[in-house]
Amino acid sequence: MLEVKVTGNVGTCRLVTAAGKSPVLNVSLATNRRVGEREFTDWTSVKIWGERAPKLAPHIGKGTKLLVTGRPEARAFKANDGTAKAELIVHANDIEFLSSKREHDDEPENNHVEEDAELPLGTAG
Repeated sequence: MLEVKVTGNVGTCRLVTAAGKSPVLNVSLATNRRVGEREFTDWTSVKIWGERAPKLAPHIGKGTKLLVTGRPEARAFKANDGTAKAELIVHANDIEFLSSKREHDDEPENNHVEEDAELPLGTAG
């Protein structure tokens, strides 16, 4: 089994529940890297499936530092402007909190979305 580990700070966190589907917590995770004098931010999409999703949602917010271990998935897509893009998705098996949401709770967040829409292909609960 292929497994990756990603450490970074949460950018966004959205709980999606669809009738008859497994809930999923979609988290964007920022990881900074330096090349010479320049600093870059790489974004990874993290999906937390099933019963853990609604239980973890209140504890994960913007700025929370996480260590995520899981199965990687690469996805190609076209952006709104028509350019080709790619994203790395990690389907989380293990999540370790390296900081708490309280440390970054400057403003309230609404991180729950209910949708009846189909979940994207290639994702499993």
